[in-house]
Amino acid sequence: MPTINRPRLTPREHDVMRLVLCGHNDSQIAAQLYLGLHTVTKYIQLACHKLGAANRTVAALTYDLHYGPALTACTPCATPLTPREQMVIELVASGASDRVIAAHLHLSLSTVRQHLLSLRQKLGAPNRIAAAVEYYRQVRLLSYMKMTGSTLRH
Repeated sequence: MPTINRPRLTPREHDVMRLVLCGHNDSQIAAQLYLGLHTVTKYIQLACHKLGAANRTVAALTYDLHYGPALTACTPCATPLTPREQMVIELVASGASDRVIAAHLHLSLSTVRQHLLSLRQKLGAPNRIAAAVEYYRQVRLLSYMKMTGSTLRH
């Protein structure tokens, strides 16, 4: 991937963002990198600023776009998402809370949470941020496959 217009993050910001992509929360990141919780929060705030992201979820998606694995390293999702699940995950990716998603889609809060559980299971993600990252990897992968006529067989 070309490095033009890639945000310049420090090595420690990269370490933190890679763990965010894996679905770790601040406490897990702090423990794994031997940092204080406040320090982890600061690194995430700095990365958000450098990535031009309003929140952690958007930062994770932007980071993955610039620094994530090559599409050829990804495999398509075995179970396709329903149209409603796609709507939910796209709102998650924008940083919307469960309550905002419920109001926007005219669903109950428990229905939104059930969709999120199903999404995380289908995408093999431990939390909503990792699910959003994996979803957009899938979108880019399918777009690449359509564009190139590739099936990405290994």
